[in-house]
Amino acid sequence: MSATPPCTPLLSRRLYSALVTSLPSGTSLCHCAGAVVLLLGALGHAHAGRPLGVDDAGVNDAGHGHLEMWWEGPRGERGTVLAAPAYAPIEGLELGALLARDLQGHATLQGVQAKWLWTAPAEQGCNAASSAGVQHTRQQSGNTVSVALLGTCTGDWGAVHANLGAQREPQAQWLPTWGLAYERAYPHPSGDITAHIEAFGRRHGAPTFQTGLRWAFSADWQLDGTVGRKQGTTLLSVGLKRSFH
Repeated sequence: MSATPPCTPLLSRRLYSALVTSLPSGTSLCHCAGAVVLLLGALGHAHAGRPLGVDDAGVNDAGHGHLEMWWEGPRGERGTVLAAPAYAPIEGLELGALLARDLQGHATLQGVQAKWLWTAPAEQGCNAASSAGVQHTRQQSGNTVSVALLGTCTGDWGAVHANLGAQREPQAQWLPTWGLAYERAYPHPSGDITAHIEAFGRRHGAPTFQTGLRWAFSADWQLDGTVGRKQGTTLLSVGLKRSFH
């Protein structure tokens, strides 16, 4: 394998090897790095409810679930398509899955996650939860493991979410992860619109700064999108969520 090029702080060693073998001859890996940066974000963080990158300390009600589908990627790149179903079999426990396909490097990631509440969510006040997840890139050896402590505080002013966790890639050490987000809902006749700002990252990596909106245009449907920045690159996403009762 050739030496890792300077652009690959955005890339993991596992996906680097996958991309090198899948790219057309003469294609620069630096040109495709942006297309997989958000796929790698899924590796570094437990999946959060769209459009947030920072997870909240909340789960679906028992017997309820949802399906999130979205595209994300650097501006001007083909990006990544993702799908994430989740279901709560019992009160306080949510089980989820993640499937992601990089449209430029053609790497495929799949994962599972569990999130459980320590305290019941409160309309006014704070509560806590934990999450643990495992992700795997197809045709690569080993798994990436993520664990996190999640906190949410809500009030008339909105909600603040904080994450503190750790992530380990195959044949690598555990690295701390973090995230902080603020969101606020604005009532609208066509459905509540919720805006957020957030920052998240991992030790030895550049942080991501992001803002976004979600629009609950019906009781079961949500449209959302984000704009973010990481290492001078503009990151975009747009998605749709369907809830099931």
